[in-house]
Amino acid sequence: MTLSVLDSTMRDGAQHNKISYSVDDKLGIAEALYSLGIDYIEYGAPAFDDECAEFERRTKIPSSVLVAFGMTARKGIAPAADKGIRRLINCRAETVALVGKADLTQVKSVLGVSSDEYLRNITESVAVITKSGKKVIFDAEHFFDGFAKNPFFALAALKAAEAGGACIITLCDTNGGSLPDTVLAGVSEARASLKAEIGIHTHNDSGLAVANTLQAINAGASHIQGTLLGLGERSGNASLSTLIPLFNRLGKLHTENLKLLTPASRTVAEISNISVPDSAPYIGDAAFTHKAGLHADGVLKAADTFEFIPPESVGNVRRLVLSKESGRHLVKAKLSGIIPEADDPDVFIKIFNALKAREAEGYSYEAAEASFYLMAAKIAGRNVDFFTTVDYSVTDFADATSRAVTTIEVAGQRESASADGLGPVHALDCAMRKCMLRFFPAMDKVSLLDYKVRVIDPKSATGAKVRVSITTTDGKRTWKTLGVSANVIHASFMALEDSYRFALNDDFSNLFA
Repeated sequence: MTLSVLDSTMRDGAQHNKISYSVDDKLGIAEALYSLGIDYIEYGAPAFDDECAEFERRTKIPSSVLVAFGMTARKGIAPAADKGIRRLINCRAETVALVGKADLTQVKSVLGVSSDEYLRNITESVAVITKSGKKVIFDAEHFFDGFAKNPFFALAALKAAEAGGACIITLCDTNGGSLPDTVLAGVSEARASLKAEIGIHTHNDSGLAVANTLQAINAGASHIQGTLLGLGERSGNASLSTLIPLFNRLGKLHTENLKLLTPASRTVAEISNISVPDSAPYIGDAAFTHKAGLHADGVLKAADTFEFIPPESVGNVRRLVLSKESGRHLVKAKLSGIIPEADDPDVFIKIFNALKAREAEGYSYEAAEASFYLMAAKIAGRNVDFFTTVDYSVTDFADATSRAVTTIEVAGQRESASADGLGPVHALDCAMRKCMLRFFPAMDKVSLLDYKVRVIDPKSATGAKVRVSITTTDGKRTWKTLGVSANVIHASFMALEDSYRFALNDDFSNLFA
């Protein structure tokens, strides 16, 4: 049995409280999902969202993949005459996801209709759409809550949808409170009662959306719904970025483009203006990151000691983090292919000893590896100092602004500049850029993304050393550098200098892309 997958990022995911998608956003998300090989891409509700028509007109995604979302006919209106149903029939998508309630309590208290009337409504609403030539996936809203209170009606709602011609009937854990055993029982009963394909749609309010989806498949469901990053209302939906590789491992999915999972997920995250959590399974930056010396040593010798799948299989990469726990094997692995001079035992031991000495001073290269590579390259005899800072100064003003004056030298030529900024580091960055653009026009593409300060020895109070880390990008790569000093401005300037040096060094052009 091969599963089918429906992604609802553009509809359910858009219900996240910090997300709002434009048509252009949806077009980009749809392309990312389609590249991954998602079977069904739900893009919105034509009856409620006028922008759906523009999306349908502009998207290049085949109609056979697109899914329009809608509801059963409104109370007192024949399905054939319902405007919402008519819009679903006339939309470009070949498949419709039609939602109806499977909880009798809600049918009576929220909709205010009898059970018989509502069951007829389900059958007729589905039938009107299927007779138009479209496929219907019936989403049984609140199924598990309804099944717990009145299993007869919950199953009757499913049978009503089947009678209307629904090809997939999806059981929804709408409130996200169901436990795996509950899902197992509900899906098993539905599977025994229906001939139609059974689907599962779970929410993550109990942190069990993925587990509940897995349990549903174990009980005989063959269609899964979710959002690529688990985005959705409240605590979100089942995360397809976790479920897709999981079911590929189990042999229930055969995603040809699985290597696109990480880049597709990060594209959706970028469009959604959110960050993928480092700890996200499969796609997070930390998913295949190894810090402890024993773990790093193990994974270098035999990857499956601490990785249950190759990171490349889902489009991610292995990261070996430098830290005070790092052994020589890890440092060698980090330098391999990047600093070939370190193959010389004498050069390597100098780099290794310098690393340990710097860590004793308060440096922490695990989150600023660009500075480590610069240090190693310099020890190896490479020229990484494309400029020399002759002098710099900063003046702070009462209105919290700052003015910096900097002078650099490049190949015997000096350049000075001054700049005002929103604080000393901003002013220094602006002044240095003015100086450097004369010699290095490409620096115009380099910009700072983040700036952090950490006190290393707080017991020293205002005389404590601080560690400054700076995140920089050139639009293609992102790297981190650091500086350590008892003077926060000096530490900041050290990190700034390293960020510029790294940007100018072609030897590192393939790092951190």
